[in-house]
Amino acid sequence: MIIKQTKKAFSMITAIFVIVIMATVSALIMNVSGKTVKATTQQYQKEQAALLARSYTELAILYVMHYDRGGTNNNCLQTITDHFGAAGDNGYDITMNIKYIGNDDLLANCVATNIDMNGNLSGGATWVDNTQSGFNKSISLVIDTFITYRDFDDPSNRDITFHRRTLQKL
Repeated sequence: MIIKQTKKAFSMITAIFVIVIMATVSALIMNVSGKTVKATTQQYQKEQAALLARSYTELAILYVMHYDRGGTNNNCLQTITDHFGAAGDNGYDITMNIKYIGNDDLLANCVATNIDMNGNLSGGATWVDNTQSGFNKSISLVIDTFITYRDFDDPSNRDITFHRRTLQKL
């Protein structure tokens, strides 16, 4: 013969056991979901930085090619800066450092010029164009593009920097 009090106690223990198992499974699902969202956000930000680096590198090449290197009042861009996105911590800070490689005679009078994306120039340059041909007349650029942004999920607010280096012959 089964006593009714024992049945009630067994049902109570079973219910508590099921609740504990359900809570554990729910906590596991929430943990995995949070990590998935964080990984997706980090991947999005890194891909955005890579695309910005590629686009701004091409923009730097266009800016360098824009200036007439055969004239007397030319600019040799050394640094280009910009900010992409929302103002404050949610945007991307872009800095491009441009180095010139080539015949020293072609670069002898090149003075550093910096430009921001509002078109404000600082410095000036002159460019000596001699009559050399072939490799001695060519100039190449080394463009280092740095994209700095903040991770949305980082509690210590550290900056993350994406770097792209490009070699371009003019």
